Amino acid sequence: MSVQFLKSAGLSVMTSQTDTPSKKKRRIPWYVYFLGSSIYTALGGWLAAESSLLAIICIISAPIGFFYAWEAWKKEKRGKG
Repeated sequence: MSVQFLKSAGLSVMTSQTDTPSKKKRRIPWYVYFLGSSIYTALGGWLAAESSLLAIICIISAPIGFFYAWEAWKKEKRGKG
Protein backbone atom coordinates (compact mmCIF):
# COMPACT_ATOMS: atom_id res chain seq x y z
CA MET A 1 0.00 0.00 0.00
CA SER A 2 1.25 3.42 -0.74
CA VAL A 3 1.37 6.18 1.84
CA GLN A 4 -0.82 8.39 -0.37
CA PHE A 5 -3.58 5.75 -0.38
CA LEU A 6 -3.43 5.49 3.40
CA LYS A 7 -3.61 9.25 3.83
CA SER A 8 -6.60 9.55 1.51
CA ALA A 9 -8.38 6.82 3.46
CA GLY A 10 -7.81 8.74 6.69
CA LEU A 11 -5.42 6.20 8.13
CA SER A 12 -2.26 7.22 9.89
CA VAL A 13 1.15 5.85 9.03
CA MET A 14 3.40 4.89 11.90
CA THR A 15 7.10 4.39 11.45
CA SER A 16 9.46 2.63 13.77
CA GLN A 17 12.60 4.15 15.21
CA THR A 18 14.76 2.13 12.84
CA ASP A 19 13.19 3.86 9.84
CA THR A 20 14.44 7.28 10.83
CA PRO A 21 17.86 8.18 9.43
CA SER A 22 20.70 8.76 11.82
CA LYS A 23 21.45 12.45 12.21
CA LYS A 24 24.93 11.91 13.58
CA LYS A 25 27.45 11.65 10.79
CA ARG A 26 30.71 9.92 11.41
CA ARG A 27 33.58 12.24 10.68
CA ILE A 28 37.24 11.53 10.39
CA PRO A 29 39.08 12.81 13.49
CA TRP A 30 41.51 15.68 12.99
CA TYR A 31 44.52 13.65 14.10
CA VAL A 32 44.04 11.21 11.21
CA TYR A 33 44.40 14.09 8.75
CA PHE A 34 47.38 15.38 10.70
CA LEU A 35 49.08 11.99 10.72
CA GLY A 36 48.49 11.52 6.99
CA SER A 37 49.85 14.94 6.11
CA SER A 38 52.88 14.34 8.32
CA ILE A 39 53.57 11.10 6.46
CA TYR A 40 53.20 12.91 3.13
CA THR A 41 55.64 15.60 4.29
CA ALA A 42 58.22 13.04 5.40
CA LEU A 43 57.78 10.98 2.24
CA GLY A 44 58.03 14.10 0.08
CA GLY A 45 61.22 15.19 1.79
CA TRP A 46 62.74 11.74 1.45
CA LEU A 47 61.83 11.47 -2.24
CA ALA A 48 62.98 15.03 -2.95
CA ALA A 49 66.55 13.82 -2.52
CA GLU A 50 65.98 11.60 -5.55
CA SER A 51 64.15 14.40 -7.40
CA SER A 52 61.13 12.22 -8.02
CA LEU A 53 57.82 13.37 -9.47
CA LEU A 54 56.14 11.63 -6.55
CA ALA A 55 58.03 13.97 -4.20
CA ILE A 56 56.39 16.98 -5.85
CA ILE A 57 52.95 15.39 -5.49
CA CYS A 58 53.58 14.60 -1.82
CA ILE A 59 54.89 18.08 -1.06
CA ILE A 60 51.86 19.67 -2.74
CA SER A 61 49.41 17.31 -1.00
CA ALA A 62 50.80 17.71 2.52
CA PRO A 63 49.53 21.28 3.15
CA ILE A 64 46.06 20.22 2.01
CA GLY A 65 46.07 17.52 4.68
CA PHE A 66 47.20 20.02 7.31
CA PHE A 67 44.38 22.34 6.24
CA TYR A 68 41.81 19.54 6.62
CA ALA A 69 43.26 18.66 10.03
CA TRP A 70 42.97 22.29 11.11
CA GLU A 71 39.36 22.56 9.90
CA ALA A 72 38.37 19.26 11.61
CA TRP A 73 40.08 20.41 14.82
CA LYS A 74 38.15 23.69 14.77
CA LYS A 75 34.82 21.85 14.26
CA GLU A 76 35.64 19.43 17.07
CA LYS A 77 36.59 22.29 19.36
CA ARG A 78 33.27 24.04 18.64
CA GLY A 79 31.42 20.81 19.41
CA LYS A 80 30.10 20.11 15.92
CA GLY A 81 32.08 16.95 15.38
